[in-house]
Amino acid sequence: MAFWGVEVKPGKPFTHTADDVRGRLHISQATLGIGTAPKKSVVQCNVGDKSPVFLCSLFPEKAESCQLNLEFEEADEVVFSVIGPQSVHLTGYFLGASGQRYNLNDELESYGEDIADTETERSTGHSDEDKYDDSFINDADLDIIPPSPVSGGG
Repeated sequence: MAFWGVEVKPGKPFTHTADDVRGRLHISQATLGIGTAPKKSVVQCNVGDKSPVFLCSLFPEKAESCQLNLEFEEADEVVFSVIGPQSVHLTGYFLGASGQRYNLNDELESYGEDIADTETERSTGHSDEDKYDDSFINDADLDIIPPSPVSGGG
Protein backbone atom coordinates (compact mmCIF):
# COMPACT_ATOMS: atom_id res chain seq x y z
CA MET A 1 0.00 0.00 0.00
CA ALA A 2 1.08 3.55 -0.70
CA PHE A 3 -0.45 6.76 0.70
CA TRP A 4 -2.34 9.03 -1.68
CA GLY A 5 -3.66 12.56 -1.19
CA VAL A 6 -4.72 15.54 -3.28
CA GLU A 7 -6.26 18.97 -2.74
CA VAL A 8 -9.12 19.61 -5.16
CA LYS A 9 -9.82 23.32 -5.59
CA PRO A 10 -13.08 24.86 -6.84
CA GLY A 11 -12.97 25.27 -10.61
CA LYS A 12 -9.81 23.13 -10.89
CA PRO A 13 -10.76 19.44 -11.23
CA PHE A 14 -8.25 16.69 -10.49
CA THR A 15 -7.97 13.80 -12.95
CA HIS A 16 -6.88 10.36 -11.75
CA THR A 17 -5.63 7.88 -14.34
CA ALA A 18 -5.40 4.17 -13.53
CA ASP A 19 -1.90 2.81 -13.08
CA ASP A 20 -1.07 -0.92 -13.17
CA VAL A 21 2.01 -0.40 -11.01
CA ARG A 22 0.26 1.37 -8.12
CA GLY A 23 -2.97 -0.63 -8.42
CA ARG A 24 -6.47 0.39 -7.37
CA LEU A 25 -7.06 3.71 -5.65
CA HIS A 26 -8.93 3.57 -2.34
CA ILE A 27 -10.25 6.91 -1.06
CA SER A 28 -10.92 6.90 2.67
CA GLN A 29 -11.57 10.54 3.65
CA ALA A 30 -12.56 13.97 2.39
CA THR A 31 -11.68 17.03 4.50
CA LEU A 32 -12.66 20.64 3.98
CA GLY A 33 -9.73 22.93 3.17
CA ILE A 34 -8.79 26.03 5.13
CA GLY A 35 -11.03 29.02 4.54
CA THR A 36 -13.82 31.19 5.92
CA ALA A 37 -16.65 30.60 3.46
CA PRO A 38 -19.99 29.86 5.18
CA LYS A 39 -21.40 27.72 2.35
CA LYS A 40 -21.08 23.97 1.75
CA SER A 41 -18.62 22.38 -0.66
CA VAL A 42 -19.66 19.24 -2.55
CA VAL A 43 -17.19 16.68 -3.92
CA GLN A 44 -18.24 15.36 -7.31
CA CYS A 45 -16.84 12.41 -9.28
CA ASN A 46 -17.07 11.66 -13.01
CA VAL A 47 -15.96 8.34 -14.51
CA GLY A 48 -15.62 8.35 -18.28
CA ASP A 49 -18.77 9.59 -20.00
CA LYS A 50 -21.09 8.54 -17.14
CA SER A 51 -23.20 11.01 -15.17
CA PRO A 52 -21.46 12.71 -12.23
CA VAL A 53 -21.91 11.35 -8.71
CA PHE A 54 -21.76 13.40 -5.51
CA LEU A 55 -19.42 11.79 -2.97
CA CYS A 56 -20.05 14.08 0.01
CA SER A 57 -21.14 17.53 1.18
CA LEU A 58 -18.92 19.37 3.66
CA PHE A 59 -20.14 22.26 5.83
CA PRO A 60 -17.80 24.71 7.62
CA GLU A 61 -17.93 24.38 11.43
CA LYS A 62 -20.51 21.53 11.17
CA ALA A 63 -19.25 18.64 9.06
CA GLU A 64 -15.72 19.43 7.91
CA SER A 65 -14.69 15.86 7.11
CA CYS A 66 -16.38 12.78 5.75
CA GLN A 67 -15.21 9.19 5.98
CA LEU A 68 -15.36 7.40 2.62
CA ASN A 69 -14.80 3.83 1.47
CA LEU A 70 -14.39 4.05 -2.30
CA GLU A 71 -12.22 2.03 -4.68
CA PHE A 72 -11.45 2.97 -8.25
CA GLU A 73 -10.02 0.56 -10.79
CA GLU A 74 -11.65 2.12 -13.79
CA ALA A 75 -9.97 1.98 -17.18
CA ASP A 76 -11.41 5.45 -17.84
CA GLU A 77 -10.13 8.59 -16.19
CA VAL A 78 -11.77 9.55 -12.89
CA VAL A 79 -12.30 13.29 -12.46
CA PHE A 80 -12.84 14.76 -8.99
CA SER A 81 -14.19 18.29 -8.70
CA VAL A 82 -15.53 20.62 -6.00
CA ILE A 83 -18.77 22.54 -6.24
CA GLY A 84 -18.65 25.34 -3.68
CA PRO A 85 -16.27 27.96 -2.29
CA GLN A 86 -13.62 25.88 -0.45
CA SER A 87 -11.07 23.30 -1.51
CA VAL A 88 -11.37 19.68 -0.34
CA HIS A 89 -8.51 17.34 0.55
CA LEU A 90 -9.05 13.73 -0.52
CA THR A 91 -6.88 11.08 1.14
CA GLY A 92 -6.47 7.35 0.73
CA TYR A 93 -4.03 4.81 -0.56
CA PHE A 94 -3.12 2.58 -3.48
CA LEU A 95 -3.80 -1.11 -2.95
CA GLY A 96 -0.74 -2.23 -4.89
CA ALA A 97 -0.14 -3.97 -8.18
CA SER A 98 -1.86 -7.20 -7.14
CA GLY A 99 -5.03 -5.24 -6.41
CA GLN A 100 -5.93 -7.65 -3.64
CA ARG A 101 -6.40 -6.65 -0.03
CA TYR A 102 -4.37 -8.13 2.78
CA ASN A 103 -2.38 -10.31 0.32
CA LEU A 104 -5.16 -12.87 0.20
CA ASN A 105 -4.92 -15.31 -2.63
CA ASP A 106 -7.92 -17.11 -4.13
CA GLU A 107 -5.76 -20.17 -4.72
CA LEU A 108 -5.08 -20.70 -1.02
CA GLU A 109 -6.87 -23.63 0.55
CA SER A 110 -9.55 -22.76 3.05
CA TYR A 111 -9.32 -24.43 6.43
CA GLY A 112 -12.93 -23.63 7.29
CA GLU A 113 -15.74 -26.13 7.20
CA ASP A 114 -19.09 -25.55 5.55
CA ILE A 115 -21.68 -26.04 8.26
CA ALA A 116 -24.21 -27.21 5.67
CA ASP A 117 -22.09 -30.35 5.22
CA THR A 118 -22.00 -31.25 8.92
CA GLU A 119 -24.45 -33.18 11.02
CA THR A 120 -25.97 -31.49 14.01
CA GLU A 121 -25.58 -32.98 17.46
CA ARG A 122 -28.71 -33.50 19.53
CA SER A 123 -28.70 -32.90 23.25
CA THR A 124 -29.47 -35.99 25.31
CA GLY A 125 -29.77 -34.33 28.69
CA HIS A 126 -31.41 -31.23 30.02
CA SER A 127 -29.76 -27.95 29.19
CA ASP A 128 -29.41 -24.81 31.27
CA GLU A 129 -32.35 -23.34 29.36
CA ASP A 130 -34.71 -25.79 31.09
CA LYS A 131 -33.90 -24.25 34.47
CA TYR A 132 -35.40 -20.90 33.50
CA ASP A 133 -38.77 -21.91 32.01
CA ASP A 134 -40.69 -20.59 35.06
CA SER A 135 -39.03 -17.17 35.00
CA PHE A 136 -40.41 -16.18 31.58
CA ILE A 137 -42.50 -12.99 31.74
CA ASN A 138 -45.45 -12.89 29.38
CA ASP A 139 -46.21 -9.23 28.62
CA ALA A 140 -49.47 -10.16 26.86
CA ASP A 141 -51.19 -10.75 30.22
CA LEU A 142 -50.58 -7.21 31.54
CA ASP A 143 -53.58 -4.92 32.10
CA ILE A 144 -53.38 -1.51 30.51
CA ILE A 145 -54.50 1.35 32.76
CA PRO A 146 -55.56 4.58 31.00
CA PRO A 147 -53.85 7.82 32.06
CA SER A 148 -55.42 9.87 34.84
CA PRO A 149 -57.90 12.51 33.62
CA VAL A 150 -56.61 14.86 36.34
CA SER A 151 -53.75 17.06 35.18
CA GLY A 152 -50.52 16.85 37.19
CA GLY A 153 -49.68 20.56 36.73
CA GLY A 154 -51.33 22.81 39.34
